[in-house]
Amino acid sequence: MKNDIRVTYPLWMMGFIALLGVFAYGINSPKTEFIDTATETSLTVQIGPFESALIFGAIFVYLIVLTIFVSKVKQYNKNNPQQKISMFSIRPPEYLEADEGMTYITRRAVQKVYTFYSLALPALATVVIIFTIPRLLIIYAILGLAFTQYGIYYAEVRKHFKEETE
Repeated sequence: MKNDIRVTYPLWMMGFIALLGVFAYGINSPKTEFIDTATETSLTVQIGPFESALIFGAIFVYLIVLTIFVSKVKQYNKNNPQQKISMFSIRPPEYLEADEGMTYITRRAVQKVYTFYSLALPALATVVIIFTIPRLLIIYAILGLAFTQYGIYYAEVRKHFKEETE
């Protein structure tokens, strides 16, 4: 169960979120210049070599990690035809509800994530409303919340699996 894709799913999502953060930096860094005169209207977007490398590097690594992730899910579905994971399901695949114990672990982890969001979202909204914050920092704050959500969920599930093995 330790290497079950449903248990490691939060780690995969944390990796995707980190790559999205790198991509967001590259995308948000270009300099834009808007010219609007009587004779000319133009928009110039300048992306430097570092930002270009970040954008294309993040996309490249993302596609590699996505390919590995999809192959892991396909392998899991092949080995567990009775518990297939749909890549496009609304219900998160990390929910472990094979028996009462797994349901308890999932419920406890989800409660902790819900508690985190019930405190973090209003705090983030308040900070964004009160202070003038650059768009990239707001994006990073949202990505940080998502990253932390998966970290909390994974830590809780992992804690119970460590207790099981001891």
